[in-house]
Amino acid sequence: MPSFGTLKADTLTHSTAGSLATNFVVEGSAKSYVSAIIDSNTHTIQSSFNVASITDDGAGRTDVVFTNSMNNDDYSAVSTCALNGSNLFVHLGNNDLITTSNYRNNTALDSGSIVDYDVLCSNVHGELA
Repeated sequence: MPSFGTLKADTLTHSTAGSLATNFVVEGSAKSYVSAIIDSNTHTIQSSFNVASITDDGAGRTDVVFTNSMNNDDYSAVSTCALNGSNLFVHLGNNDLITTSNYRNNTALDSGSIVDYDVLCSNVHGELA
C-alpha cells in the first residue's frame, strides 16, 4: 500500500455542519474509556480505548491502567457505576492513587457503605504524554 505522508490541517470542514478547528478534536476528545462488567472477583472489560487493564483492589475499588500514559496527573476522570439499581457514589482515589499511568475508582452506597458494583463506565480527558 502506498504511503501518503503526513496530513496537516488546522480546520476540518463538513459540507453541511460547518467548520471546526482541529485543536478541539485533539484536546476535546476522550483519551481513555472503559466499560467493564464486575462479577464477584472477575473484572471483564467489555469495551475500551487506551486501557491496558483493570484490577480489583478490594471492596469497591478498581484500578484502571492506561496503555499510553497521560502527560501529568491533572486529567479529569469521570466514572459511573451500577449495582442492581442502587444509587452509588463514585469518587477517585486520593492523590497518591491518581498517576500518569493509572487511577482508582472507589464506590459506596449513599449510606457510605463501601460496595462492589456490577458495571463500571469511565472516561478520561486530558493530555497524553
